[in-house]
Amino acid sequence: MRFFSLFLVILLLSSNATAECREKECMLKEYKYQQDGGMQHTFYYNNIFNIGTNWYIIFDYPSGKSDDTISFEFSTGLSKVHTYDPDKETDSISFSGSSFTEEIFNLELYVNITGPEGPEGAFVLEIHVNKPSAEDMMYLWGGMTVFWIAIGAYTLFLSNKFRELSNKSGLEDGNREKN
Repeated sequence: MRFFSLFLVILLLSSNATAECREKECMLKEYKYQQDGGMQHTFYYNNIFNIGTNWYIIFDYPSGKSDDTISFEFSTGLSKVHTYDPDKETDSISFSGSSFTEEIFNLELYVNITGPEGPEGAFVLEIHVNKPSAEDMMYLWGGMTVFWIAIGAYTLFLSNKFRELSNKSGLEDGNREKN
């Protein structure tokens, strides 16, 4: 019984740990891009885009920039454009979890930085679009586990009952009468 309650507590706590993260600290990848003028942009992102959850890219842009824009465009055509906010040093954009419907590996995200005079730089980030297993699979595995544990417990119960009946009949050590 202790094992079952421990398993249930772990299962409940792990479901809360899958919340979306919007902080730099929980992003798995970091990409630094240095422009020709020596200004450096830093991009923080997870290289796995899980279908059904929002995907964020956080970026630090150099001070003194106010009229630049950053465009993000996937090779599939999905795109977003962000205009610098001179009051911020860090900003972010997000793509909806419904942006993709199937798994795609090594999907290219083209990032273009454009200033008032024109293009200032471009680079490519590669990500993987992942289709996570359905949540009902967790319930299926849980149900099947309970089912097989119940069958095992019932088998042990029947085995013990047969042993008790055998011992009550007075026939021990395998001495059985033949009819």
